[in-house]
Amino acid sequence: MSSAYRFPHAARLTVCVSLCLFSVPVSHAIDSDTDEPIRINARSVEANEKTGVAIYQGKVHAEQGRLSIKADRIEIRTSKGQPELITATGKPVKLHQYPDKGGEEIQGEATRIDYHVSGKKLEMIGEVALRRGEDLFTGSVLHYDLDTKSLRAAGDDTVDGRIHAVIQPRKTNAAPATGP
Repeated sequence: MSSAYRFPHAARLTVCVSLCLFSVPVSHAIDSDTDEPIRINARSVEANEKTGVAIYQGKVHAEQGRLSIKADRIEIRTSKGQPELITATGKPVKLHQYPDKGGEEIQGEATRIDYHVSGKKLEMIGEVALRRGEDLFTGSVLHYDLDTKSLRAAGDDTVDGRIHAVIQPRKTNAAPATGP
């Protein structure tokens, strides 16, 4: 087996890691999906073991378990066989996580999504729209730290320079209290 063959396999594993983590900011990671196979469809892939870069292009569709990402291009940068940066670009990049039991469906869009693996930081850039169930968040840039679970977002000057959020009240299943 040549080393050129092994690198694309390592790149697929890198996509696996990124697919699992892309959903973390808006929902808990689905642990059982990390054992699921990754399926990537693209018009082309170019991988260079020397530079540590793999680029999937042309209506890229990556799936693992209940998570799906559609992009025009996904680039994976590695160092010493470990992923460093995963970038998905498109007009738009679409992220979709089907709900698990009791969970909510997650849908996200941006023109670019960067995942900085070692820093465990996710950035959604350009026309960001993130929906969880009936809740909606829009803006120009969203930064999420997976370790601290902290979110930072910003608008831009092209529309009104603001972020927008619609948060629906949570329904409770508690029965009304009955008195004596």
